[in-house]
Amino acid sequence: MEDTKPKELSTPMRKRTSKTTKGVSTFERNQKIREVIFKVVTSELTQGQALKVLRMDIIGLKQDAYAKLVKVSRKTISEIENDRGNYTAEVVNKVFKPFGLKVGLMPRSPQLLATLFTELNSE
Repeated sequence: MEDTKPKELSTPMRKRTSKTTKGVSTFERNQKIREVIFKVVTSELTQGQALKVLRMDIIGLKQDAYAKLVKVSRKTISEIENDRGNYTAEVVNKVFKPFGLKVGLMPRSPQLLATLFTELNSE
């Protein structure tokens, strides 16, 4: 007996993290990026957590789609977001490039960081 159920049409898979994920305005995008940078600088977020927040909240892509966008493997995205692995500056720069960010130098001492911000604000 032949199966008479209609075959599902092949539709492209959604690449957004959820059906409710909306695009963000340029203002909202810049605001979120500044917020994430501040949290990384103040050690509230790790580099991996920052990537996950930016990927999900700004671009709204799943790991596999984002990995294709930045031309790295999904495993690399997963490992970076989970703060595993030891990636070169080149790879880290690739994954943060869509947000206009790249690897930079940061003082390890919170006091030095506070001093730098204070000096910059007083100029």
